[in-house]
Amino acid sequence: MQYHLYDLYRQSLVPVNTTLDIVHDIVTHEKFPFSKTRYGRFRKAALESTIRLIKHYPKQGFEYPPVTVDGIECPISEEVVMEKPFCHLVRFRREGLPEDAPKLLCVAALSGHHATLARETFREFLPDYEVYVTDWKDARDVPLDAGKFGYEEYTSYLVDFMEHLGPNNHVFAICQAAVPALTAACHMAKKDNICRPKTLTMMAGPIDIRVNPNEFSKKVLKISAKALERVAIHKVPRRYEGAGRLVYPGTMQLGGFMSMNMKSHMDKHVQFFKDILRGNADDADKHRDFYDEYMAVLDMDADFYLETMDRIFLDQHLPKGLMKHQGETINCSDITDIAILTLEGENDDMISLGQTEAALHLCDNLPKKLKKHYVQKGVGHYGIFNGSKYRKDVAPKIKDWINKHHEQAALTAD
Repeated sequence: MQYHLYDLYRQSLVPVNTTLDIVHDIVTHEKFPFSKTRYGRFRKAALESTIRLIKHYPKQGFEYPPVTVDGIECPISEEVVMEKPFCHLVRFRREGLPEDAPKLLCVAALSGHHATLARETFREFLPDYEVYVTDWKDARDVPLDAGKFGYEEYTSYLVDFMEHLGPNNHVFAICQAAVPALTAACHMAKKDNICRPKTLTMMAGPIDIRVNPNEFSKKVLKISAKALERVAIHKVPRRYEGAGRLVYPGTMQLGGFMSMNMKSHMDKHVQFFKDILRGNADDADKHRDFYDEYMAVLDMDADFYLETMDRIFLDQHLPKGLMKHQGETINCSDITDIAILTLEGENDDMISLGQTEAALHLCDNLPKKLKKHYVQKGVGHYGIFNGSKYRKDVAPKIKDWINKHHEQAALTAD
């Protein structure tokens, strides 16, 4: 019922948004008498700030511009190469990329935001790799007859995607995606699947939240599964394709994210108002770009959300040896030849130091030379995969790790 009420509320704001957009277009038009005055900028700032607080934010596109390689601009092609009910596997390939370039599967987190939230994260790999991205679908748009989608279905999707890429592929998993990516790698290693990844990079993922528990971890551990289901799960209204499907609404997840840093978000919106008032166009555009993406959310299927919360956060199945896939127990000791890189942010308030690194300790049969851990100084959860420090320090380390083991695999094959 709450979902239905929220949906009605959002629909009721459509004419308000339309009216405000029209007024905004008028007062910002170059022929409007006060458009370039301080009074005109104040009206513009007030109107846009209000619009952005009540508007609906649609999913953004990847829309990668050409990348420059050896002084030549190379366009990026985008193609859906595999369609599943809850996810599209999208391939990005730059013009002129060598046929034997490494294939990198980027597993975007399914935690309330679209894969495009990590658009800039994946962009760093476009010059040198054939990049594949898991573009998760909004569960409210998936018909009921598409069936169940839980933690195991997610893991099976990853196995299918790696098999599509073929042998010697590489996997890069962000945040929530780290645990199912490791689960899939363990499953494939046990089966001696030739398409298991050559390298697995996990960034800020909750492999074992018992390690160095922070406030976020402690709060999660106090939640009961029954209470979570009662409060968080809602039915999709009739006007959507997924009508009747039980979901965890993206708006609830967004509210939880924002509540953890509410003062920071408020300060940014106040600064946005000031930037418009003072004519700081570049800073205002950065704010728009970030929040256009950050505020665009998707619903998660209830089975996936509840099973993920149970297996990863409420009862840590993987580190406890309780994780199962297709009826078989998942054991990280089965990984013996997948080079694993873990990365964490020094100031991450969601996934604290050591929780991702735990994967290296669980993979106790993996040679030391195939393990590496890196902590990026001065960044939080978002900064580990976005921003200047990510581009300058983090991304190059990931690429070095992939290149090193890709070249070794090629030499072995020869």
